[in-house]
Amino acid sequence: MSCSGSKIPEDADPENPLWHFACRFWASSPARETCLELQDCGWSVTRILCAGWLASLGRTFSGLESQTVIEWRNHVTEPLRSARKYITKNNPCTAIVRECVAHSELEAERVELALAYQALISDKQTGNGEKPTASLARSNLLAAAPDKTLDNGTGSMLDTLTRELSTLVEGDKRPC
Repeated sequence: MSCSGSKIPEDADPENPLWHFACRFWASSPARETCLELQDCGWSVTRILCAGWLASLGRTFSGLESQTVIEWRNHVTEPLRSARKYITKNNPCTAIVRECVAHSELEAERVELALAYQALISDKQTGNGEKPTASLARSNLLAAAPDKTLDNGTGSMLDTLTRELSTLVEGDKRPC
């Protein structure tokens, strides 16, 4: 089955709670740098963000993704990322192209998160977790892993993300 733009639901809302969570989480330099480092190791940042968002809601992440999300990532987001990485930084001849591709990559990620959000809110298997946020975040992140065997470096990065998620969630619970 191939994904075409016509199979992307028109009601996929890019301004959804998952996107807002992602923006708040991404504002943390340690979280952002760790996500990008994991992405370089083959992780999907969308899966990381879904795992974190669900943990922030006290819900478990099954690790399963909708076919539409996977196809969008494979056909749109990853090719744009690859193109951006191919274009040399700080080259005046290609700077505008790189900037446009980077902007398009961000918008593709936003659509990917909108598609993931739609799938997650309709998924009845993402049950409520009875675990503390840190424990739930860690298990959700493990469910997001592309490979279930983790080395010490990856474990340390998951510790960083767990800490950042816990800090974000605790900050959300503080009174104004």
